[in-house]
Amino acid sequence: MDRFLNSNKLWLGLPALAVIVIFMAYLFRPDSLDYKMNVEESLKLVNDPSTLVEIKDLAGKQLIDIRTEEVFLKGHPEGAINLPIRQLLDEESLETFDELLESGKTAVLVGNNELQATSPLFLLRQMGYTNLKLLKGGLSSTNEFVATDLVATEVSVIDTAAIHAKPALSNQTASNSPSIKPESIKPVKKAVSAGGGC
Repeated sequence: MDRFLNSNKLWLGLPALAVIVIFMAYLFRPDSLDYKMNVEESLKLVNDPSTLVEIKDLAGKQLIDIRTEEVFLKGHPEGAINLPIRQLLDEESLETFDELLESGKTAVLVGNNELQATSPLFLLRQMGYTNLKLLKGGLSSTNEFVATDLVATEVSVIDTAAIHAKPALSNQTASNSPSIKPESIKPVKKAVSAGGGC
């Protein structure tokens, strides 16, 4: 047995090394995101018009431009901070959001249009940055503020908060739809060909 152990030290040491590496990776894994908002609050936020800021109401608010750095360098609103979408959860970006939250200053996310900034807003709000708002509109290619037509005319058709509060509503709409009978499918037999081709 000693002879076997001496001749295979390297091969027997590899599993032990793998276990140590896995343990160290588990021990020093990055922290997971902590969400400060539950599902009900998230659903209310989706339909909350107070999360939107009109272009005329931007005075005194910190603009956060979430467009890429290349687009930001071509031109941006005065005083805007560039935090591209891909870097929103970096340590430096989160420090910026923490400073704005502690100072009590309202920050407004702005992108090419409102839709580009909506998902980052909801993610950051769920993380507890309650001072964040969304610009109603976006920035044009000439870096001028523009209100999008879609935002001005869009009205929510579904009251998601009511559906969540009364789950029977979502089941009711499914049961009111006409039922479709399944059709039987009859296989068609084709004659076998001996030729090639497509």
